[in-house]
Amino acid sequence: MRKMGWKRGLCVLLLMGLAGCGSAAGAEEPEARELTAECTFASNGKSQEYELMTDGDPGTYFPFAEKKAEMIISSPEPMAGISLQAFDKYGRDHDYELQIRDGEGWKTVEQGGAFLVHWHELPEPATEVRIVPTGKERFRIAEIRIFGPGEPPPEIQRWEALDKCDLMLLSAHPDDEILWFAGLMPTYGGDRGYRIQVVVMAPTGGMRKLELLGAVWHCGVKYYPEMLGFIDKNGQTPERQYTVWRGKNRVIGRVTEMIRKHQPEVLVTHGEKGEYGHGAHKTAADAAKNAVKAAANAKKYPDSAKKYGTWEVKKLYLHEYEKNPIVCDWDEPLEAFGGKTGYEVAEEAFQFHASQVKRDWAFEVHGDHDNAAFGLFHTTVGKDSGIGDLMENIPSAP
Repeated sequence: MRKMGWKRGLCVLLLMGLAGCGSAAGAEEPEARELTAECTFASNGKSQEYELMTDGDPGTYFPFAEKKAEMIISSPEPMAGISLQAFDKYGRDHDYELQIRDGEGWKTVEQGGAFLVHWHELPEPATEVRIVPTGKERFRIAEIRIFGPGEPPPEIQRWEALDKCDLMLLSAHPDDEILWFAGLMPTYGGDRGYRIQVVVMAPTGGMRKLELLGAVWHCGVKYYPEMLGFIDKNGQTPERQYTVWRGKNRVIGRVTEMIRKHQPEVLVTHGEKGEYGHGAHKTAADAAKNAVKAAANAKKYPDSAKKYGTWEVKKLYLHEYEKNPIVCDWDEPLEAFGGKTGYEVAEEAFQFHASQVKRDWAFEVHGDHDNAAFGLFHTTVGKDSGIGDLMENIPSAP
């Protein structure tokens, strides 16, 4: 992929979350005042490096390394909401408790763990809050931000779990959802309001997961991504990539499970040639083609069929697929983003992938692998008319 070599204020973007993002809604109450800088932290563990969770860097963290560790946050003004980013936990129901004092001691008012990033709204304002890890594995806080009463700023992530989606975006790695699909999320999710479920094959480490969440949220998608947990290693070809990922049947089964779980009308993924030839990209395309067939057949992967039922995907698009081609308009001004185009929002969102920008990977407008060019590989609703709309002929509406 051609490298463009530009870098922008990464620390500012990561800390402030680009407050003009499309996930902002018209707030009915005043914006909450941030209290983080005025708060004090106290822990009974060995580490006292509290600045590591308030430095705007998702790659640093405060560790709860000891058993029975806890942290008390004190504020001169009442706290009403806390945004907490865990460094590497994912998919667990209960990793920590948030507690406030009552007449007899501490009482649990919130639990975290299902997502890497949680917004905790306290049932009543409090000047002291205690965080108590409850999982068996070590717990690490990458970032914490504390607010008083009011509406949290738009960059504060408030994720929702999604059952039925309109469009599923199957991405090989964090950052691919921007590099190869550009304005898809801002246009269809942030602006038009379609329910988009992002699925990442190889989500890699804690920092890159948090970078992914920042990018997806900035694009206006508020449904928490699925992270399949395959190893981040390039197998070059689908055959070798399936081996790296511990078997073709296993990989297709996981993608089939995601389709059945989230029931997308439309599925969009990488090209068969893997854009610049990456084995994980090629395999995402191959797995999607197979999983679309399998998801509608109850005899295929019966465990997920029993759990979620079967599902028929109406359309499957592959990036750069030459048959039945369409070109999306990512240059269209988007009302939800103040007139910015899908390309412009995607360019901003890519800055959240700071680790990749530092490696000189760069978002490319059009370029050698046009990220607005797709082809209709599978359809049950007829061919497209050429208007460049991924949701054409799909009756569901936001």
